[in-house]
Amino acid sequence: MHIDSTNKRFESMDKRFESMDKRFESMDKRFEAMQHYMDKRFEDMQHYMDKRFENLNKRIEDLNKRMNFQTWFLGIMMVLVPSIFTLLPRLLG
Repeated sequence: MHIDSTNKRFESMDKRFESMDKRFESMDKRFEAMQHYMDKRFEDMQHYMDKRFENLNKRIEDLNKRMNFQTWFLGIMMVLVPSIFTLLPRLLG
C-alpha cells in the first residue's frame, strides 16, 4: 500500500515536470519571437537614424556651400563698393 501511494506521487510529479517542460518550451518560443521582434526593431531604428544623419549631412554641406558663396560675395563687395565710390568722382569729374 505504501509503495502504491509513492508510485502515485512519482507519477504526479512526472506529470508536473512534463507540464513544466511544456511551459518552458512555450516560454522559449515566446522569448525567441520577442528577441526576433527586438532585433527587427533595432535594425529599423538603425536604418532610420542612418537616413536622418544622411539628410543632416546633406543639409550641412548645402549650408557650407551657401556660406562659402556668401563669404566670397561679401568679400568681393567689401573690396568693390569702396573702390567704386572712390573712383566714381574721378570717372565722372
